[in-house]
Amino acid sequence: MSKTVHIIYVHGFNGDETTFQSFPMDMQHYLTQHIPPQLGITVKSSLYPTYKSRKSIATGVNNILHWLNTQPSGPVILIGHSMGGLLVAEAATHMSNNPSTSTKPRRIMGVIAFDTPYLGMHPHVVVTGIQSLFQNDADKKTESEVNDDTVNIVDKRVTNNWDEYKKSLPEHGSIQGHGRLSPLPDNASSTDNASSSRLSLSSRASSILPSPSSSSSPSSLTSRASSFLGRSTAFLDKAQDRALTLIDTHADEPLVRWLRKHSDEPFSAAKTWGIEHFQFGSSMFDPAGLKKRYTTLVAWKGPWVNYWTVVNPQESQDESTTHPEAQEADNNQALLENGMVGEIASEYGDKPLSKDQEKQLSKLNKTEKDTKKPKVPRHFVVLPNGIASILGGEANWEKVVIGGVKDEVGAHVGLFIRGQNLDYDGLVDRVGQKLISWMRDM
Repeated sequence: MSKTVHIIYVHGFNGDETTFQSFPMDMQHYLTQHIPPQLGITVKSSLYPTYKSRKSIATGVNNILHWLNTQPSGPVILIGHSMGGLLVAEAATHMSNNPSTSTKPRRIMGVIAFDTPYLGMHPHVVVTGIQSLFQNDADKKTESEVNDDTVNIVDKRVTNNWDEYKKSLPEHGSIQGHGRLSPLPDNASSTDNASSSRLSLSSRASSILPSPSSSSSPSSLTSRASSFLGRSTAFLDKAQDRALTLIDTHADEPLVRWLRKHSDEPFSAAKTWGIEHFQFGSSMFDPAGLKKRYTTLVAWKGPWVNYWTVVNPQESQDESTTHPEAQEADNNQALLENGMVGEIASEYGDKPLSKDQEKQLSKLNKTEKDTKKPKVPRHFVVLPNGIASILGGEANWEKVVIGGVKDEVGAHVGLFIRGQNLDYDGLVDRVGQKLISWMRDM
């Protein structure tokens, strides 16, 4: 009996109709050619529309779950780019998709994330990202222009005016098998917390971490992490100086005029702007929400993967720059600076640190003091290694080297562009084989 597998593509933070380029069509054609006939599977690909107004991730999760209940029956695999991966993770792990008595999810059977910051963005993206705002993307073609009719472009009204649009849609599927999700509330729950995300990094961290005197073990990660809190502020000060230097070279740009208006606290202003105006924006400033979402995904019964991008340093590399310990130290520093150390510390509690953990914290301390840090391959997201390895899931993260760009932001947005991802066809093959392996178990 033939079975239809629905592959749904979800845009990310401020995503638009250029994000995935021709990837959905290329993947559709690849799967059509490579799915073994004996599986009896056909694939339907759909590009889910982005949001053009102020909506939280909770609204996005609620919306896509209700929309799936209007679609024909069949297992679903959600694919999210960047912060779209946060949305699809919450949708897949939502209670309506995971019956307590079942060993498998109800309908959303797998999650593929592309460069999703499950543990936050790397702090060096702050400066690189500002520079990328001045790049010209006018030459990019939209997804509707580069994908053929094998890819369904979902009507924009699904996200822009769902309450009105759903009145014209019949409901499909059944409670049995891969049909409807279990009854959904009007507002799907979410780990997103906009109010907590508005807190500054220092106040957020201090509310999480006890003072050293309150810890029963002086060598616990919780107490040791407290000693690093002040450095987050120092990092932001240095980042602000570098950013303002960059801004001076673009004095007439409208964005620069806006930044100068908020020059006393440009990053605080930018953060508020992002929270208020961009979909899912507040999720990026909520370490507690990031950790809860990620650990829930790690514990989920379905398969998932996060393909993360990396750009090698432009300068010649010596052994220290490519050594795993140097890269791990850089990632530990990122966990400190984006506020995740406090959340990770709660996993350790007050139990004594192992020798390896002590070594990692010592290197974190040393790296912060060094005036010249080794250059390591740069990536957009923070990784679940080093101190964060206690959260699990590292085996589900797969590296994608982007060879045709200058920085990690270019890699992040160029993942689906052949001229920038020089191994684009290899990526199609990797993801296609991953999907087929999951389909064998459906």
